[in-house]
Amino acid sequence: MGIFDTSKYNGKQDLYQSIFGLLCAVLMVIGFLQSRALLSIATVALFVNAFWPANITRVFQRFNSSRFGWWALIYLLVYVISIFWSENKEEWSKVMMLKLPFALIPLGMCSLPLERADFRKYLYVAVLLVSSAAVLMSLGRFAMDYEQYIANYTYSMPIPTTIVGDHIRFGLWLALLVMMGFYVMQFEVFAQSKLIRLLSWACIFLFSLYIHILSAKTGLLVLYLVFLGAAFYRLSRRIPTLVAIVVPALLAALSMFLAYRFVPTFKTKINYVLMEVDMIKRGERLNYNLSDQGRLITYDIAWHQMQKGTALGTGAGDIIPVMNEGYDERYPEVPADLRFVPINQFLLEFFAFGWILGLPLILMTLSPVFNKQVQGQFFMNLTVVIFIFSLMVEAMLQIQMGIFLYLFFMMWMLAQKWRQIIPAHAKLSPNSKH
Repeated sequence: MGIFDTSKYNGKQDLYQSIFGLLCAVLMVIGFLQSRALLSIATVALFVNAFWPANITRVFQRFNSSRFGWWALIYLLVYVISIFWSENKEEWSKVMMLKLPFALIPLGMCSLPLERADFRKYLYVAVLLVSSAAVLMSLGRFAMDYEQYIANYTYSMPIPTTIVGDHIRFGLWLALLVMMGFYVMQFEVFAQSKLIRLLSWACIFLFSLYIHILSAKTGLLVLYLVFLGAAFYRLSRRIPTLVAIVVPALLAALSMFLAYRFVPTFKTKINYVLMEVDMIKRGERLNYNLSDQGRLITYDIAWHQMQKGTALGTGAGDIIPVMNEGYDERYPEVPADLRFVPINQFLLEFFAFGWILGLPLILMTLSPVFNKQVQGQFFMNLTVVIFIFSLMVEAMLQIQMGIFLYLFFMMWMLAQKWRQIIPAHAKLSPNSKH
């Protein structure tokens, strides 16, 4: 029954494609948490899965149901054509290999029949279980040397997270899964199951607690944005709008106060940020050893270099060389291993491609907001807001894990649109529920 119920498929190829696609999607999530190589292999496999002859029309119907996939291809095309004004062709080829998932993941995700409730349930449960296992393993390592890890937060050194060690993306991933939990319990038919609701609430609690212990700033801010958004959505349907805004805000402030009092890692991280703010207020020279000031250094260099550049920017191949020139000129004391691209994805795109060709990222990210009204559009819009914020404080699309998180979650949420597509097997079983 369930995903193996052959009556729900339009032939064996449809069945095999769905099962193989689910396996690839889960392996991608495991790869995101544990292995870059596995993530790459599963991404390619999911892309290939889109081309089963018996179901290719359905795949492209899903792809065409929103503009996001097409904007992803345009975004990739800008990187392709920048070869003509990139002097460093070797670096350009490295960037192109990194950006290939913008063609692979959107189409690959369209091989998943996410218009079907049973399939959405299997994917949702699998992602929660895999992510929970990663959280529990991280907490286990934290508990083994509790005092040392607390002390490390004084130097902005986080607790061990995934094998890859990307604590920023891991915290953001968990915060987005908290939002997905609220969305599922509000809209999904399979959430009528007590077991699913119990799993959802357990993961919301576990992930929220862990994000406070991890205390990565992006994850924390997104988590509170999710809480505020979900609370506003629920309350605004029952009470006046102003009250629906004020009450969640007060509860969020109370939660942060309690976290500061009772979660040592959270308190240490807040004190660290306040120390950096105080140094900036005193007008001290930006210190590359401090995380937020290191980010501001990249902004300063990028703006300075953009004023000397051309209307087409540096090109994808020369982002790092041009930034290094800026470091040599303005912050020569920064060692080579601590020199970064602009740590703001929107600024980086304008730095690399100018003010016109740098626009596709903005248009791609905003495109889901302009969907025709679908169920749960509020949460789709909330996802867009979260990614806009995340892209403004991180260059997350310059690393494999950030690209996966962005594309996978956007396509997962956009699958709301696919429910408007009549499943291929509906002609065979018109009374079936989807």
